[in-house]
Amino acid sequence: MGGKADKEYLEKTRKQLPREVAALSDRVAELEKSKGEGKFMEDAPLNRELLTSAAIEEMLDGVMLVGIDGRLAYMNRACEKLLGYKADELVGKSALELPTYTESKDKEKAREVLKKVISGGSADPIDMGIMNKDGKEIPVSFTASVIKDAQGNPQTLVAVIRDITERKGMEEALRESEELSRGILDTAATGIYLLQNGRFKYVNRLFEEISGYRSDELVGRRSLEYVHAEDREDVRTKAIEVLKGKSSLPYEFRFMRKDSEAVWVLDRLTSIIYKGKRSVLGTIMDINERKRIETEVLDYTRQIEALFNIGTTVSQTLNLQELLDSVLERLLAVMEIEAGGIFLLDKQTGELVLRAHRGTSAEFVKRVEGLRLGEGFTGRVVPSKEPYVVEDVAGDPRLARMGAKGEGLQSFTALPIMAKERVLGLMCVGSYSSRKFPEGEVKLLGAIANQIGMAIDNAQLYERALELAFTDGLTGLYNRRYLMEQIEREFKRVERSEGSLSLMMIDLDELKGINDRFGHHEGDGVLKGLGGIIKANTRASDVAARWGGDEFMLLTPETGSRSARKIGERIRSQVERYRPELDGEEVGISISVGIASYPGHASDVTQLLQRVDEAMYQAKRGGGNQLCVFSC
Repeated sequence: MGGKADKEYLEKTRKQLPREVAALSDRVAELEKSKGEGKFMEDAPLNRELLTSAAIEEMLDGVMLVGIDGRLAYMNRACEKLLGYKADELVGKSALELPTYTESKDKEKAREVLKKVISGGSADPIDMGIMNKDGKEIPVSFTASVIKDAQGNPQTLVAVIRDITERKGMEEALRESEELSRGILDTAATGIYLLQNGRFKYVNRLFEEISGYRSDELVGRRSLEYVHAEDREDVRTKAIEVLKGKSSLPYEFRFMRKDSEAVWVLDRLTSIIYKGKRSVLGTIMDINERKRIETEVLDYTRQIEALFNIGTTVSQTLNLQELLDSVLERLLAVMEIEAGGIFLLDKQTGELVLRAHRGTSAEFVKRVEGLRLGEGFTGRVVPSKEPYVVEDVAGDPRLARMGAKGEGLQSFTALPIMAKERVLGLMCVGSYSSRKFPEGEVKLLGAIANQIGMAIDNAQLYERALELAFTDGLTGLYNRRYLMEQIEREFKRVERSEGSLSLMMIDLDELKGINDRFGHHEGDGVLKGLGGIIKANTRASDVAARWGGDEFMLLTPETGSRSARKIGERIRSQVERYRPELDGEEVGISISVGIASYPGHASDVTQLLQRVDEAMYQAKRGGGNQLCVFSC
């Protein structure tokens, strides 16, 4: 880029981007305010979060959103200013019939871009002319991309239009300077070089500044030696196309400076006869700053799409486990990172319970499935409510104690998930290769954490409402119907993730004797006390239910038979010590516990229920007050 206006735009964009990303989650709360802004906007198949985003309204480039029906659904203020039309003059019209497009000599060029976008999801930017309301042609850079939903279906076409009037003027001036520069090459404002047989014959002063080399260090050396290795073949191909007359376009590549820094340059070539020999005259411009801004804009666009897609995901379900699994899957895809997990705070136990995970070993999952507040990295994240970024896991004692280094993780980040100023849990991502977490990436993670915080809060409220409908009136535990739904759901989930779960059947020994001796009212009190002991020994992810009569069930996801046995033995021993007072007399009670697990003992839900029942009756036949794990 060149010129004072471009420099001011670049600097302003650089400063705006981080603020816009940080404010994105706050802007989501403003979405519903736009519902009354017109019948067409109500009918347009576009997500309102994207349309009302202040970030888009504040962009310096023109932005148009086209619905799946092909009609223009939205244009920002920058677009109005550029085209001279107010939004309400164009919104609702077919995108292919807009006067700015149909009256342009480049409409076929734009049509080809749209075909590529529709078929492939995106296309490279093109330069073209568009007509404003006054009939004046304006040179612009035009690009478009398609935003898709979770199933890969097109939802919205996003077009970005940038005024390149100043850049075109610079390019025209450059062409004129090339014609004049033969006699004044050394004072030219562009890096200029001359090649013969692929070797430098001459470079001017500005080329020396861009490259960092003196002229005598370059003359006689092959030009391709200074092209970044990854760009070399592409540069060779494009140069041949230009010199054979197959293309007249400039092209970009990374030039390797003397200080080993790669700098992006824009290269133009022309074939000339110099001193009787076929030669190549080239001009280069330093576009490193422009490329940096383009990268930031692309990252920003990716962040908007990520928040849009995750927002769509969280709005599609109130089932907490489905919500967590879907969000984590999308999060890892957006971050292009291998491992992650979501912990939720269990208020009863004071533990952070691992509710969703991807990309880690079963051994590591067992090690971290329940973390006490203040344990390991949680001691930093929860009190501070700030991100915890570790680029070198091996050097962090908190993560080392958890076994993250032994798992092979090299970089790690954890952020609090919050709603209404309360910490609901933690969102964590980890990489098995060394990587940095730039400030913009951490802000994106924070925006995602804030976005899912309210969704998790709503899902938890919904689950509590369901509890009222699926709760046993006597014990306060879930009823049989709810338990069966959860067993079916958890079974499908662990089959997909190749995880494990255990089911525990608990039967109160000699309830009939208690009822006969003290009456059913006292017997109900004993059942209620047993339900309280079972509930006190469950995690947030566990499901405790009254199965019927004096039988109870406890479903423990992500738990093998060994861990389930520990839980069952803890419950059994506490029941053994529990001595309720019945009719003024302390009475000892006991339970028989059976355990069966997937995949070790059963391959489907029916078999799992049969096996846990068999294990419980085996404990019963052994005299009660004991625990049996199903034995094949």
